[in-house]
Amino acid sequence: MDIIELKTDGYYKVVKATDEASGLKAIIAVHNINRGQAVGGTRLFPYASEEEALKDVLRLSQGMTYKSALANVNFGGGKSVIIADPKDKSPELFKAFGTFVNSLNGDYICAEDVNTSPAEMEIVHSVTPYVLGLDGGSGDPSPLTALGVVESIRVTAAELSIPMDKLRVTIQGIGHVGWIMTQMLCKEGVTVYITDLRKDALVELSSKTGAIVIPPEEVFTKECDIFSPCAMGAVLNDETIPMLHCKAVVGCSNNQLAEPRHAKVLADKGILYAPDYLVNAGGIINVSFEHNNTEYDAAMARQKVVDIGDTLKRIYDLAKKDNIIPAEAADKIAREQFENIESCCKTAC
Repeated sequence: MDIIELKTDGYYKVVKATDEASGLKAIIAVHNINRGQAVGGTRLFPYASEEEALKDVLRLSQGMTYKSALANVNFGGGKSVIIADPKDKSPELFKAFGTFVNSLNGDYICAEDVNTSPAEMEIVHSVTPYVLGLDGGSGDPSPLTALGVVESIRVTAAELSIPMDKLRVTIQGIGHVGWIMTQMLCKEGVTVYITDLRKDALVELSSKTGAIVIPPEEVFTKECDIFSPCAMGAVLNDETIPMLHCKAVVGCSNNQLAEPRHAKVLADKGILYAPDYLVNAGGIINVSFEHNNTEYDAAMARQKVVDIGDTLKRIYDLAKKDNIIPAEAADKIAREQFENIESCCKTAC
């Protein structure tokens, strides 16, 4: 296996690995470890180029620093990407990835993410101890991630003075989190519009919940109260924002803004934006209880995820008080949480 460091300004460590025997091509980015070991998921995706993969992992790892800080968990920010088609996954690939993770000596702890699962993390764990979100531990973070998004939608609906049973939400992407969100929101009487590229999944979820299926090409133009991006990132950009017919954006996907400036573009259009790295923090909160306790406490983890709503309300209030947008208020609070703090746990726990 060849491992090389990619010197990157503003990042604690960025490394790339290639392994011919297993076919592994992967990048790990550790943005900051001031609050503790960097923790972040492993995304497996058929990136068009290494440059595209690097851009994604850098954005994601920085987002994890802010996410953990705002969620007040003792993790730094990191992320990993495996450049591969999901159909080419194999035990050998994940074992090689485990060797790569292990080479960082605990600076980075991985977990499941897009196109990876707790079962595959078990394979990684057979090679390295630096894995969270395992079966028998906190497991699949999707239910708590969904809970955090729904609580954020509830707080945002109150901010808009719309009762939940009068609320209209458009969910883009019904993967693990989007699926559970749809079920939760429909139970509360919310009118939910759903779209995805998987037509069979849409039909199944609609029949179970009463959610209304819309074509993917209508997702940005659909009139609703809250647009909820729950697929890949960078969906809010110069092309899509002018198309939006919503009052707020509250979703679970990472890095929804193509560029930070798009938070201001949304505000100028009169759209309230709930910072994604807070809204989707349920997963990192969940694994923090697996990491810090001898026995995983599901009730305590759930309560801390529910508290995401309180933090979002604090952000909305600070934004109004200081006459800034919520994204700026969230960044301000997060930076206070991770800057000027000596690293507390660089190595294995």
